[in-house]
Amino acid sequence: MKTITEFMTADHTACDDEFARAEEAALANNWSKAETVFNKFRDDMAHHFKMEEEILFPTLKSAGGPAGPVHVMLMEHAQIKELLKQMAEAVAQKNAKSYGGLSETLLIVLQQHNHKEENILYGMADDILANEREALIERMQAV
Repeated sequence: MKTITEFMTADHTACDDEFARAEEAALANNWSKAETVFNKFRDDMAHHFKMEEEILFPTLKSAGGPAGPVHVMLMEHAQIKELLKQMAEAVAQKNAKSYGGLSETLLIVLQQHNHKEENILYGMADDILANEREALIERMQAV
């Protein structure tokens, strides 16, 4: 059986791969590819956030999990969503310089965010939600 940490970390990795491909295309001024890959990245990030915000975090909190770390993750989600919105504008304007700067910022934010989730929050979720882990992962996949 897969753990929450393994499942969600694999999703982070998939999103990170899309992010790198989008950045590569944008910085090469390959805007057709950049738009396609960026939109996939943004959609994948939206799905990841939905799994956490609608399923994982509420389930964790209702099982007595820590509200503080969840609140921090939600604040960081808002920051990431704003950066994604600005990056979409840079893609629409075909502005590699703007995209590159925003991409650097997002990379730092994502590295810190993912580190906290993968090394702290997901482990707590695996411990607290051990008895419902499999069903929880199925519910997240269905979102």
